[in-house]
This record gives sequence, structure tokens and C-alpha cells, in this order.
Amino acid sequence: MMHPFIFIDIVLAAVLTWLFIQYIRLNRALKEKNLQLEAAIKELKAAQVKMMDSGKKGAVAALSAGLLHQISQPITAIHGFVRFMKKEMDNESPFYRPICIMDEQSFYLKEMLANLMELVRHRKIQKTQISINTVIHKSMNLLLDELRIRRIGWDMQLDDKIPFIYGDALHLQQVFMNLAVNAMEALSEKPHGALRTLLLISQYDVDHDQAVIIFKDNGPGISNDHHDKIFDPFFSTKHQGSGIGLALCRDLVNEHGGNISVHSDHNGTIFTIKLPCVRPDEIRQEVTSEAS
Repeated sequence: MMHPFIFIDIVLAAVLTWLFIQYIRLNRALKEKNLQLEAAIKELKAAQVKMMDSGKKGAVAALSAGLLHQISQPITAIHGFVRFMKKEMDNESPFYRPICIMDEQSFYLKEMLANLMELVRHRKIQKTQISINTVIHKSMNLLLDELRIRRIGWDMQLDDKIPFIYGDALHLQQVFMNLAVNAMEALSEKPHGALRTLLLISQYDVDHDQAVIIFKDNGPGISNDHHDKIFDPFFSTKHQGSGIGLALCRDLVNEHGGNISVHSDHNGTIFTIKLPCVRPDEIRQEVTSEAS
């Protein structure tokens, strides 16, 4: 009769072997999708230059959406499976750290694909009367796990006297999440054990009747050479960056009649968004003019 401890060892060895095999398979799949995504982005850039020169923006959008849709489905499936494995795995497992890295990379790919899809299809803006602080809360609630995993201390200082603005909550939520994710990635470059902080501030600029939203991190900052290009499409300071996120943020903020700016030095980076606060009578006038 087999000793119970020997049986347990055999089971554990089998489980670890299975996890190792899954890790190898998923890692290989992620590398393959990375290569496919890089090739797709190159193809998109080439097609964009050729077709936009001849005024065929619709063809660019159709080509882009088709390519991205084919890539996004397996990436989403891989990310979901990796998250499941991470949730079920013991933190002390030798495979836990590699799985965490795969989780971060697949999350990055999934978010980049979503940004690209948003850029090429660009959902029509749908404005309503919204609270900017509520949008900030919803945005950060979706990132709590990532903040914890990356060991980032964060805080919010929100002014409850900001009037409602007239805007698209989903579009603004995407802007805030993009800025927060950018800050998290910059903070991840700091040495292990270094203090990592992210501060979100909302203020009401009474003189200009504007809502001011500030994202402030203590990351390594942006070099002077890159400062003026940071919002350009396809420009990125990150090794694996697509250069889509901040360009999309600028476009969405501009569509709300606002503006976005950046200040950065060795102490960190500050992104500032300014959005107009619209009075109820102005909202009614805009709705009436759109209906007519």
C-alpha cells in the first residue's frame, strides 16, 4: 500500500508539472500574439499613410477594425485564463511570479487593442450632465487590483463644489483610466522598495468656470526631448508602447471643449485636464440646437 505522504508528493508534482506546461504554452502564445500585434501595427501605419493620402479614411478604419478584431479575441481569452490561474495559485508557488508577469503583459495587450479599436472606430460622443468626481471614482475603482499588485500608494483630493459638466462619462472614464495606467507603468520603473505614489486632484476654477483634474505621480518623469511629442499618435517613450493612449486622451478631451497638458521633471509627472462647466440653460440650448 502506498504511503499517504508519497501519494501527496506525487499529486503535488503532477500539479506543478501541469502548471509548468501551461506556463510554457501561455508564454509561447503571448509571444506569438505580440509578434502578430507588432506586425499588425506596422501594417496599419503603412496603410494609414497610403490611404489617408488618397482620402480613403473609411478604408483605413475598416482594415484596422478587421485586423484588431482577429487579434483581440485570443488575447482576451489568454488574459482571462491567466487571471484564473493567478487567482487559484498559491503566492508561494515558484510559478506565481511568472504568472503575474504574464497577467501584466496580457492586460497591457488587451488595453492597447481596446485603445486602437477606439481610435479607429471612435464611438460617437454622447453628452449628458455628469459629475466629474463620480467619473473619477468609477475609473479608479476599476484599477484597484492593479494598484495593489504594483504596490502603489494612491489618494484622491476631490473638490465637492465642482458644478456638473456636460460630457460623455464613458469617454472621460477612458481618459482617466489611460492616465492612471500610464502613471502606474511609469512608477513600475522605480527601483524595488522605492516609494510609489499617485495623487488625483479635482478643483473648481471659479474664474474660468472650469473643472480641473490633475494626475500627479512621483515616477522618473519624461525627458525634455520627448515632452513636446508625448501626445503625438504612435509616439511612445515605452519599449512596448503603442503611442495610442495619450493621443486618444487628447482627442477625447478636445471633443469636450477642454484641453490636456503635461509637466514633468525628475520629481515626477503631472497631467492636467481642464473641462468647461456648463450652466443648465446652456445645456438646454445645445440639446435644442442638436435636435433641430
